[in-house]
Amino acid sequence: MILSPKKRMLFISSKKPFPVQDGASIRTMQMFRMLSQFYDIDLIYVCSDREGADITSMQSLNIQSCKGFYLPKWKSLIQTGCALFSKKPLQCAYFFSKKMDKYVRSHIDNYDYVFCNNIRTASYVINKSECLRWIDFVDAISMNYQGAASKHGFPMKLIYKEEAHRLLNMEIMLTTAFDKALIISDVDSDYIRQHSPSHIKGITVVPNSVEVPNESIVQSDGFNIVFVGSMFYDPNIVAVSIFAKNIFPLILKKYPDAKFYIVGNRPAEKVKKLACENIIVTGFVNDPKDYLRQSNIVVAPMYSGAGVQNKILEAMSMGCCVVTTPIGAEGLGPVVNGREIIIEDSYEKMAEEIIRLFSDKQLRQELGRNAKIYVTNKFSFNKVFQDFTEKVIDQ
Repeated sequence: MILSPKKRMLFISSKKPFPVQDGASIRTMQMFRMLSQFYDIDLIYVCSDREGADITSMQSLNIQSCKGFYLPKWKSLIQTGCALFSKKPLQCAYFFSKKMDKYVRSHIDNYDYVFCNNIRTASYVINKSECLRWIDFVDAISMNYQGAASKHGFPMKLIYKEEAHRLLNMEIMLTTAFDKALIISDVDSDYIRQHSPSHIKGITVVPNSVEVPNESIVQSDGFNIVFVGSMFYDPNIVAVSIFAKNIFPLILKKYPDAKFYIVGNRPAEKVKKLACENIIVTGFVNDPKDYLRQSNIVVAPMYSGAGVQNKILEAMSMGCCVVTTPIGAEGLGPVVNGREIIIEDSYEKMAEEIIRLFSDKQLRQELGRNAKIYVTNKFSFNKVFQDFTEKVIDQ
């Protein structure tokens, strides 16, 4: 039986969820959209600025109230430094607000449910109240950090490995401490399970959804390669850096007029330095889909990271021709390499595939059509919401 919509839920976020600009806020918005069909939601969040969330963004989501807790960056850094001498994940310390913790302790008994939107918010409700506690891990963040460790040198390698160890211990603990645990893909769920004792509770996979537009891109005869993503996010920085330095030069030998567009807000200095005649770093753009529409090939050369890549889902939903790595594709499910998407790990083979695709517009169009059909059947909002209702709400 579906639970009464009169039940109250406290939704705890580690950052201000509006405006929607990155994968984390996309995931949060999706959860709001689904949960608000069943519960009255009060939102609280941590923020590093004093500006409130955009109330207009909440009117269609049944969010009853919204309260932000200001946490200056200098205090976050001090908390993180102190956490070095504990077993607590550093990012949990970075995002912890004592004021929000006090608020939760004094208000939590007013709610039937509390929903933590990632591991960073779990400590607010551990061993507190009798209400039902749900957590959305989103990704297996420990897997993300373990992968990042292999891409960095000393001392960051040691820091990432230690953080991965702490995160994994906390992820395992939370699967038993919380009443329900959600995660974005089978790959992420399997990673936690493989490192967990046999008595671990179930983790329910709830993938990200994507709005599938009626339009599909029209393939031209150009040579435009596009990457879309938040350019302050380390796995994205690693991806574009590797592509620009190790793969794109091989393509330029065959197609010297090719352009590589790096589209995303807040590009790190390392990304900005990649800009040259053939590599365009856009910074923030109002609508990244404008660049997808002009693309011949969309690349997502992910060599670290976890979960389903929203950048790939959105590109596939528009009928783009997408080239990625096994890590980029691992959250997508049973895609067929060469049918819905191109998957290559080595630099040389990825360059060869892109060169082949540049010379075959018909193949690019076929891949785009198949990609759009695949995403529609597996990742449309209606499909994800139906599965969420059956696996989470009705259980």
